[in-house]
Amino acid sequence: METKVTHYALKPDVIKFGGYVLFLFVVGWGLVFTYLNRYPSLLAMAFISFTFGLQHAFDVDHITAIDNMTRKLVNDGKNTHGVGFFFSFGHSLVVVIMALLTIFFVEWSKNQLPKFQDVGGVFGTLFAGFMLLLLGTINLFILVGIWKSFKAISHGDFSSAKASTDTRIFRTFKKGLNIINHNWQVICVGFLFGLGFDTATQIAVLATSAVATSKGIPWFAVFSFPILFTSGMCLMDTSDGLFMSTAYSWVFSSPFRKVYYNLALTGLSVTAAFFVGIVDVLQAIGGYLKWNNPIIKFAEALNFNILGISLVILFAITWTAALIFWRVFDLKEKDAAVVAAEKEQEAAFEKVNVTESAVHVNQPNHQPGHEKSLG
Repeated sequence: METKVTHYALKPDVIKFGGYVLFLFVVGWGLVFTYLNRYPSLLAMAFISFTFGLQHAFDVDHITAIDNMTRKLVNDGKNTHGVGFFFSFGHSLVVVIMALLTIFFVEWSKNQLPKFQDVGGVFGTLFAGFMLLLLGTINLFILVGIWKSFKAISHGDFSSAKASTDTRIFRTFKKGLNIINHNWQVICVGFLFGLGFDTATQIAVLATSAVATSKGIPWFAVFSFPILFTSGMCLMDTSDGLFMSTAYSWVFSSPFRKVYYNLALTGLSVTAAFFVGIVDVLQAIGGYLKWNNPIIKFAEALNFNILGISLVILFAITWTAALIFWRVFDLKEKDAAVVAAEKEQEAAFEKVNVTESAVHVNQPNHQPGHEKSLG
């Protein structure tokens, strides 16, 4: 299966999704400053909510999911500029719903939130783990195809430059993600990832504190907390998604570039997806079954924010090293040679097709039974 490279205009999507994030930011802070004179405590809690959003976007499961989902959709020739925004927005819907429940049902939420956290922590974390394992598996088969292309190019076989992943196993795994074919559908994935209720509980605690501290605070002033959390998380996740989308679109635009960069980047992406997916599954199963073996303890002790920041740094180092090698070893010439060879093959193929069509048109119709008999 060849990669269907399609270039989508970046500027309109940057303006569109940037406008969405700006709208959330303005609405959130607008609600805060409207009541700030009467309730000065809103400022600190609103700022904490916004920074919570910024911080949570660096969770390793966010970065890994956005990266792998973007790679999958780029490989399918889809517009991926909004993957980060819609993933984050779907995740934030859980926060918004829980915050509303907390605002309107304070006493009920105090008693029920721990139960929701227990159930959601298992279900949401398990879903996140299995989704990452599925994405990692799909991209692993893509990586195998890229490695075959790399070996072919190394032996001068430019005809095999495009990675082939059209295997029965690959198609079987890919069917599991065929329901995700457009940006907006990633909202569902983000929502299910958010059912772990870890960050939703933090925002709910802020809302509960605000309501409990001063009964006079209007509910829509308190509602600024989840809105600001959403704007902060969407800002970082949208930026991550746009970067990944632009980078992978550039990589996939050339056969050799695709092989060269993806050997490193896909390898890192697949490793991260499998690692985070396994950790998510271990945390969910260990928490539910109350296991305390060393492996479960190791998984539960991992800090996803630190892992996420480390993954961002690894991606930055990998990109930088790849760009340096690209320039130092002047790999642009080999890239041009692959592209030229590919164009020659296409031209030769078209020439053969034209020749066959001409022969078919000029060939006289031969209808049995219409020949004249001799004698």
